[in-house]
Amino acid sequence: MVEVLKLNKKTESLLSHPLRVLVLIYQLGECTVSDLVKASGGMSASTITKYVRELESLGLISVTQGKTSVGTEKKIIKVSDKGLQVINYIIKLNELLS
Repeated sequence: MVEVLKLNKKTESLLSHPLRVLVLIYQLGECTVSDLVKASGGMSASTITKYVRELESLGLISVTQGKTSVGTEKKIIKVSDKGLQVINYIIKLNELLS
């Protein structure tokens, strides 16, 4: 876990779904799509995957290949430096709207 970022209702209402997924990735630190599905509170794996692709194409996250404990492939998702800059703006917005 990196940092608990509790968004207020005003900030949540302004953020797009991909940005909410970015915040989730930030909160989880390093995660997989299945971690995001569990933490999202109802988004499907296909929806999360779509947002992960979008965030990756924007350079806001990095996705690397890893191995599970049984040797199968898994994708490791982390917020990139550019993504951290966006997170910092979201934190400022959250403070302004508190």
